[in-house]
Amino acid sequence: MVMARARAIATLMGVNDLPDRAREALERARKKSLSYVVRLVRAPDGRTVAVLGEAHLKLAEAAEIGRAVVEAFELRGVETFQRKQVFLGRTLGVLINGPRLLLRAVTFGAIKGSTITEAKQLPSGYTVELERTKRVPFGLHVASLYMTAFFIVSFLGLLLPLIAPISPALAAIITAALLAFQAHMILLVPAILLRRFSWSWMIHPFIGILTLRDELMAAGTVQMLADHRREKAAVVVMGRAHVQGYTRLLVEKYGFTE
Repeated sequence: MVMARARAIATLMGVNDLPDRAREALERARKKSLSYVVRLVRAPDGRTVAVLGEAHLKLAEAAEIGRAVVEAFELRGVETFQRKQVFLGRTLGVLINGPRLLLRAVTFGAIKGSTITEAKQLPSGYTVELERTKRVPFGLHVASLYMTAFFIVSFLGLLLPLIAPISPALAAIITAALLAFQAHMILLVPAILLRRFSWSWMIHPFIGILTLRDELMAAGTVQMLADHRREKAAVVVMGRAHVQGYTRLLVEKYGFTE
């Protein structure tokens, strides 16, 4: 109970450093717990960074709240997978975003897209893609290759009833690949438990799409703040699965305070 109260007081101290508009928008986002998670960190130079972890698909009300959050900040950092730099990144992007676009289409727009897109479209202020880097980690190439193969095999698995009568041999190969991926998925558990270590992607490449990008975004945030020293606060928008690892890196590696 005492720890919870102390955490709440610390959060209020961080929020009170923000303009009223930003504070109100973040409070609205915090209440939409199915769509957003909100964290506040203080940079070593005293500036507050609001971390907005989002579900990339959401309903209209939640989408409006996300837009209000990014509009309240002049400095915005966003998660953006650098498809052109990563091996098979463009293919992986299609495999991931294709089903999202299809879902939005079949719901006639009732399902809205990412707040990251909203931030990029704002006409004023600065929106920085945090994952831009001259050197892509090798593990991220491996993770992209693995995930691309996984999604292709999974989609083909859905078509097995149609493929089997036409080509039994191809159906057998797809089935064997599905079983191999399923068996290997067991290793995802220790990879998640050890995600704080940079080598955890070697246990299961899936985790690399989170941990390695957490590192890129944390380094990108530090660089963003260095490049925009006049801005007193910033917001960073990312998928909610990144928030824990990203925040930990800011605190442990770069001297931020949560």
